[in-house]
Amino acid sequence: MKNILILTLIILLLPFTEWKGQSIKRIKDKHIVGQEKRQVFYEWGDWQPKPKYFLGIQTNYAYAMVWGWLAPSRNRDYKGGSDIRPLGPWGLQNQRYATTLVQQDKTEDIQEEAKNTYEENLKEFYHYTSATSSADPLYLLYYKDMLKSLDNFDTNSPVPYQWGFTSYKAWERFNNFGIIGECRRKIDVMQDKYKIAKTVDMPRGKRILAYHDCLIEWRKMRKYLAYLNAQAENRLKAEARLESYKTKNPAKITKERRDAEIFMDVLTGHLY
Repeated sequence: MKNILILTLIILLLPFTEWKGQSIKRIKDKHIVGQEKRQVFYEWGDWQPKPKYFLGIQTNYAYAMVWGWLAPSRNRDYKGGSDIRPLGPWGLQNQRYATTLVQQDKTEDIQEEAKNTYEENLKEFYHYTSATSSADPLYLLYYKDMLKSLDNFDTNSPVPYQWGFTSYKAWERFNNFGIIGECRRKIDVMQDKYKIAKTVDMPRGKRILAYHDCLIEWRKMRKYLAYLNAQAENRLKAEARLESYKTKNPAKITKERRDAEIFMDVLTGHLY
Protein backbone atom coordinates (compact mmCIF):
# COMPACT_ATOMS: atom_id res chain seq x y z
CA MET A 1 0.00 0.00 0.00
CA LYS A 2 2.87 2.33 0.85
CA ASN A 3 4.54 1.66 -2.50
CA ILE A 4 1.34 2.47 -4.36
CA LEU A 5 1.09 5.85 -2.64
CA ILE A 6 4.72 6.72 -3.48
CA LEU A 7 4.18 5.79 -7.15
CA THR A 8 1.02 7.88 -7.32
CA LEU A 9 2.83 10.88 -5.85
CA ILE A 10 5.64 10.60 -8.46
CA ILE A 11 3.13 10.45 -11.31
CA LEU A 12 1.37 13.56 -10.02
CA LEU A 13 4.67 15.49 -9.75
CA LEU A 14 5.91 14.67 -13.28
CA PRO A 15 3.77 17.27 -15.13
CA PHE A 16 4.77 19.89 -12.62
CA THR A 17 8.45 19.08 -13.09
CA GLU A 18 8.16 19.28 -16.90
CA TRP A 19 6.38 22.64 -16.67
CA LYS A 20 9.11 24.00 -14.43
CA GLY A 21 11.76 22.88 -16.97
CA GLN A 22 10.02 24.67 -19.82
CA SER A 23 9.85 27.87 -17.85
CA ILE A 24 13.64 28.51 -18.08
CA LYS A 25 14.26 31.90 -19.67
CA ARG A 26 16.67 32.11 -22.59
CA ILE A 27 19.37 34.68 -21.98
CA LYS A 28 20.57 36.75 -24.95
CA ASP A 29 23.47 39.00 -24.01
CA LYS A 30 24.04 41.72 -26.63
CA HIS A 31 27.72 41.90 -25.64
CA ILE A 32 28.19 38.23 -26.46
CA VAL A 33 26.21 38.61 -29.70
CA GLY A 34 28.49 41.45 -30.80
CA GLN A 35 31.56 39.35 -30.07
CA GLU A 36 30.10 36.42 -32.04
CA LYS A 37 29.55 38.72 -35.03
CA ARG A 38 33.16 39.79 -34.91
CA GLN A 39 34.36 36.19 -34.67
CA VAL A 40 32.68 35.07 -37.89
CA PHE A 41 31.69 36.96 -41.05
CA TYR A 42 28.68 39.03 -40.06
CA GLU A 43 30.00 42.40 -38.90
CA TRP A 44 33.15 44.01 -37.58
CA GLY A 45 31.77 46.40 -34.94
CA ASP A 46 28.80 46.49 -32.59
CA TRP A 47 31.02 47.42 -29.69
CA GLN A 48 29.15 46.77 -26.45
CA PRO A 49 28.73 48.46 -24.10
CA LYS A 50 28.01 51.66 -26.01
CA PRO A 51 29.71 54.93 -25.00
CA LYS A 52 27.73 57.72 -23.40
CA TYR A 53 28.81 61.34 -23.28
CA PHE A 54 27.75 64.33 -21.23
CA LEU A 55 29.24 67.62 -22.28
CA GLY A 56 31.89 65.69 -24.20
CA ILE A 57 32.85 63.65 -21.15
CA GLN A 58 32.61 59.87 -21.18
CA THR A 59 30.07 58.93 -18.54
CA ASN A 60 29.64 55.19 -19.23
CA TYR A 61 32.00 53.58 -16.74
CA ALA A 62 31.46 50.09 -18.27
CA TYR A 63 32.55 51.32 -21.70
CA ALA A 64 35.58 53.02 -20.21
CA MET A 65 36.56 49.75 -18.48
CA VAL A 66 36.12 47.60 -21.62
CA TRP A 67 37.05 49.86 -24.56
CA GLY A 68 37.84 53.27 -23.19
CA TRP A 69 40.73 54.90 -21.39
CA LEU A 70 40.50 52.58 -18.39
CA ALA A 71 40.61 49.44 -20.58
CA PRO A 72 43.81 47.44 -21.19
CA SER A 73 45.82 48.55 -24.21
CA ARG A 74 45.15 45.29 -26.03
CA ASN A 75 41.39 46.01 -25.90
CA ARG A 76 41.86 49.45 -27.43
CA ASP A 77 44.22 48.04 -30.08
CA TYR A 78 41.68 45.36 -30.88
CA LYS A 79 38.83 47.89 -31.26
CA GLY A 80 40.87 50.33 -33.33
CA GLY A 81 42.66 47.68 -35.34
CA SER A 82 41.89 46.14 -38.73
CA ASP A 83 39.15 43.71 -39.53
CA ILE A 84 40.41 40.29 -38.42
CA ARG A 85 37.26 38.25 -38.86
CA PRO A 86 38.43 34.78 -39.98
CA LEU A 87 35.35 34.38 -42.18
CA GLY A 88 35.32 37.97 -43.44
CA PRO A 89 35.89 38.92 -47.09
CA TRP A 90 39.67 38.92 -46.53
CA GLY A 91 39.65 36.71 -43.46
CA LEU A 92 42.36 34.20 -42.74
CA GLN A 93 39.99 31.25 -43.01
CA ASN A 94 38.76 32.38 -46.44
CA GLN A 95 42.36 32.89 -47.53
CA ARG A 96 43.14 29.37 -46.42
CA TYR A 97 40.07 28.09 -48.23
CA ALA A 98 41.06 29.93 -51.43
CA THR A 99 44.61 28.61 -51.10
CA THR A 100 43.21 25.13 -50.66
CA LEU A 101 41.18 25.47 -53.86
CA VAL A 102 44.26 26.67 -55.75
CA GLN A 103 46.32 23.83 -54.34
CA GLN A 104 43.55 21.41 -55.23
CA ASP A 105 43.61 22.61 -58.85
CA LYS A 106 47.40 22.31 -58.93
CA THR A 107 47.15 18.86 -57.40
CA GLU A 108 44.69 17.79 -60.08
CA ASP A 109 46.99 19.18 -62.78
CA ILE A 110 49.95 17.34 -61.28
CA GLN A 111 47.95 14.13 -61.04
CA GLU A 112 46.83 14.48 -64.66
CA GLU A 113 50.41 15.16 -65.76
CA ALA A 114 51.63 12.19 -63.74
CA LYS A 115 48.94 10.02 -65.30
CA ASN A 116 49.88 11.12 -68.82
CA THR A 117 53.57 10.61 -68.05
CA TYR A 118 52.84 7.13 -66.71
CA GLU A 119 50.81 6.22 -69.78
CA GLU A 120 53.51 7.55 -72.11
CA ASN A 121 56.18 5.65 -70.17
CA LEU A 122 54.05 2.54 -70.34
CA LYS A 123 53.63 2.92 -74.10
CA GLU A 124 57.35 3.56 -74.46
CA PHE A 125 58.07 0.47 -72.37
CA TYR A 126 55.81 -1.59 -74.63
CA HIS A 127 57.90 -0.43 -77.60
CA TYR A 128 61.17 -0.65 -75.68
CA THR A 129 60.96 -4.25 -74.55
CA SER A 130 61.68 -7.01 -77.04
CA ALA A 131 58.73 -9.02 -75.72
CA THR A 132 56.32 -6.81 -77.68
CA SER A 133 58.53 -5.92 -80.66
CA SER A 134 56.84 -8.50 -82.87
CA ALA A 135 53.47 -6.80 -82.28
CA ASP A 136 54.59 -3.40 -83.56
CA PRO A 137 52.13 -2.26 -86.27
CA LEU A 138 54.83 -0.88 -88.59
CA TYR A 139 56.80 -4.11 -88.28
CA LEU A 140 53.76 -6.26 -88.99
CA LEU A 141 52.57 -4.19 -91.95
CA TYR A 142 55.89 -3.64 -93.70
CA TYR A 143 59.24 -4.79 -92.35
CA LYS A 144 58.22 -8.33 -91.42
CA ASP A 145 57.18 -9.12 -94.99
CA MET A 146 60.06 -7.20 -96.62
CA LEU A 147 62.70 -8.91 -94.46
CA LYS A 148 61.17 -12.38 -94.55
CA SER A 149 63.52 -13.50 -97.35
CA LEU A 150 66.54 -12.32 -95.35
CA ASP A 151 65.36 -14.11 -92.23
CA ASN A 152 64.82 -17.38 -94.14
CA PHE A 153 67.98 -17.16 -96.23
CA ASP A 154 70.37 -20.10 -95.74
CA THR A 155 73.93 -18.91 -96.31
CA ASN A 156 75.21 -22.51 -96.27
CA SER A 157 72.92 -23.60 -99.10
CA PRO A 158 74.71 -24.81 -102.28
CA VAL A 159 71.57 -24.26 -104.36
CA PRO A 160 72.31 -21.54 -106.96
CA TYR A 161 68.63 -20.56 -107.28
CA GLN A 162 68.50 -19.43 -103.64
CA TRP A 163 71.46 -17.17 -104.29
CA GLY A 164 69.74 -15.68 -107.32
CA PHE A 165 71.78 -17.53 -109.97
CA THR A 166 70.10 -19.23 -112.91
CA SER A 167 72.82 -21.84 -113.46
CA TYR A 168 75.13 -23.87 -111.30
CA LYS A 169 78.19 -23.00 -113.43
CA ALA A 170 77.71 -19.29 -112.86
CA TRP A 171 77.37 -19.77 -109.10
CA GLU A 172 80.32 -22.17 -108.95
CA ARG A 173 82.59 -19.75 -110.81
CA PHE A 174 82.03 -16.93 -108.29
CA ASN A 175 82.15 -19.39 -105.43
CA ASN A 176 85.59 -20.52 -106.56
CA PHE A 177 86.71 -16.92 -106.82
CA GLY A 178 85.64 -16.31 -103.19
CA ILE A 179 82.98 -13.76 -104.07
CA ILE A 180 80.17 -15.97 -102.78
CA GLY A 181 82.06 -16.43 -99.53
CA GLU A 182 82.30 -12.65 -99.08
CA CYS A 183 78.57 -12.32 -99.79
CA ARG A 184 77.90 -15.08 -97.27
CA ARG A 185 79.80 -13.18 -94.61
CA LYS A 186 77.87 -9.96 -95.28
CA ILE A 187 74.52 -11.77 -95.23
CA ASP A 188 75.43 -13.37 -91.89
CA VAL A 189 76.09 -9.90 -90.50
CA MET A 190 72.69 -8.70 -91.78
CA GLN A 191 70.90 -11.63 -90.21
CA ASP A 192 72.64 -11.07 -86.88
CA LYS A 193 71.72 -7.38 -86.98
CA TYR A 194 68.11 -8.24 -87.79
CA LYS A 195 68.00 -10.78 -84.96
CA ILE A 196 69.43 -8.26 -82.50
CA ALA A 197 66.84 -5.69 -83.58
CA LYS A 198 64.06 -8.17 -82.75
CA THR A 199 65.42 -9.63 -79.51
CA VAL A 200 67.29 -6.81 -77.71
CA ASP A 201 65.51 -4.17 -75.62
CA MET A 202 65.85 -0.75 -77.28
CA PRO A 203 63.75 2.33 -78.09
CA ARG A 204 61.17 1.87 -80.82
CA GLY A 205 62.77 4.47 -83.08
CA LYS A 206 66.15 2.78 -82.88
CA ARG A 207 64.57 -0.61 -83.57
CA ILE A 208 62.78 0.70 -86.67
CA LEU A 209 66.02 2.26 -87.93
CA ALA A 210 67.76 -1.10 -87.48
CA TYR A 211 65.00 -2.78 -89.52
CA HIS A 212 65.39 -0.16 -92.22
CA ASP A 213 69.18 -0.50 -92.36
CA CYS A 214 68.82 -4.27 -92.74
CA LEU A 215 66.29 -3.77 -95.51
CA ILE A 216 68.53 -1.34 -97.42
CA GLU A 217 71.55 -3.62 -97.12
CA TRP A 218 69.53 -6.66 -98.13
CA ARG A 219 68.23 -4.90 -101.25
CA LYS A 220 71.76 -3.92 -102.22
CA MET A 221 72.94 -7.51 -101.73
CA ARG A 222 70.16 -8.93 -103.91
CA LYS A 223 70.94 -6.41 -106.66
CA TYR A 224 74.61 -7.33 -106.41
CA LEU A 225 73.85 -11.05 -106.69
CA ALA A 226 71.59 -10.36 -109.68
CA TYR A 227 74.43 -8.37 -111.24
CA LEU A 228 76.86 -11.25 -110.70
CA ASN A 229 74.39 -13.68 -112.24
CA ALA A 230 73.94 -11.47 -115.31
CA GLN A 231 77.71 -11.11 -115.76
CA ALA A 232 78.26 -14.84 -115.37
CA GLU A 233 75.49 -15.72 -117.85
CA ASN A 234 76.91 -13.28 -120.41
CA ARG A 235 80.37 -14.74 -119.92
CA LEU A 236 79.10 -18.30 -120.32
CA LYS A 237 77.16 -17.39 -123.46
CA ALA A 238 80.20 -15.68 -124.95
CA GLU A 239 82.42 -18.64 -124.16
CA ALA A 240 79.87 -21.02 -125.67
CA ARG A 241 79.70 -18.97 -128.85
CA LEU A 242 83.49 -18.86 -128.99
CA GLU A 243 83.78 -22.61 -128.63
CA SER A 244 81.10 -23.08 -131.28
CA TYR A 245 82.97 -20.76 -133.64
CA LYS A 246 86.25 -22.61 -133.09
CA THR A 247 84.54 -25.89 -133.80
CA LYS A 248 82.86 -24.71 -136.99
CA ASN A 249 85.77 -22.66 -138.33
CA PRO A 250 89.00 -24.25 -137.22
CA ALA A 251 90.88 -22.85 -140.24
CA LYS A 252 90.13 -19.25 -139.28
CA ILE A 253 91.66 -19.64 -135.86
CA THR A 254 95.32 -18.74 -136.25
CA LYS A 255 98.08 -18.42 -133.73
CA GLU A 256 98.52 -14.80 -134.68
CA ARG A 257 95.12 -13.90 -133.20
CA ARG A 258 94.93 -13.83 -129.47
CA ASP A 259 92.04 -15.28 -127.54
CA ALA A 260 91.22 -11.82 -126.23
CA GLU A 261 90.70 -10.52 -129.77
CA ILE A 262 88.52 -13.46 -130.71
CA PHE A 263 86.55 -13.00 -127.48
CA MET A 264 85.92 -9.33 -128.26
CA ASP A 265 84.77 -10.24 -131.78
CA VAL A 266 82.30 -12.70 -130.28
CA LEU A 267 81.00 -10.12 -127.83
CA THR A 268 80.53 -7.50 -130.55
CA GLY A 269 78.83 -9.96 -132.87
CA HIS A 270 81.43 -9.92 -135.65
CA LEU A 271 81.89 -13.68 -135.63
CA TYR A 272 79.15 -16.18 -136.24
